Amino acid sequence: MTGLSRKPKQTIKGERTVFTGKQSYSFPPEDVFPMLCPVREYEYIPGWECNIVYLDSGLAEQGGVFTTHSHGEGGQRDVWVISRYDANRSIEFVRVNGMRSMVYRIELQGTESGGTVVTWEQVITGLTEEGNHHVQTLKQSDFTAMLSHMQELLQHYLATGEAVNL
Repeated sequence: MTGLSRKPKQTIKGERTVFTGKQSYSFPPEDVFPMLCPVREYEYIPGWECNIVYLDSGLAEQGGVFTTHSHGEGGQRDVWVISRYDANRSIEFVRVNGMRSMVYRIELQGTESGGTVVTWEQVITGLTEEGNHHVQTLKQSDFTAMLSHMQELLQHYLATGEAVNL
């Protein structure tokens, strides 16, 4: 019974913040959803770079893994796992590096006019003192601006078939 009395060590209490936002597209979920993929993002996000670790199908799928580098966090390598995949309805990414974890929950809803509303939730948790400090500096306004920029890029791509020239 000694195993039951053991408790995990807590060396740090992680700071957490949650951001939410919405995007509207004039295209149906069947057009928008496939673009929420680390491979397809090359088509419309200038400067996007990732390394695919595992995508059995070659595109976003449940259990897929890829990596990126966080330019704003000292160039740390982020590991991304696609933790939920429900085609044309929702996708969830868990993104972790040495100082913080992030969960992106993305839900798509078709509209009566044939468009899509995309609801985002981003949950960021510090894993270290440095990570906690980073989490405390994050702002909803920056997340909102990122979503707005991404919406511009994707809406343009879906309308024209070409990436925006920046």
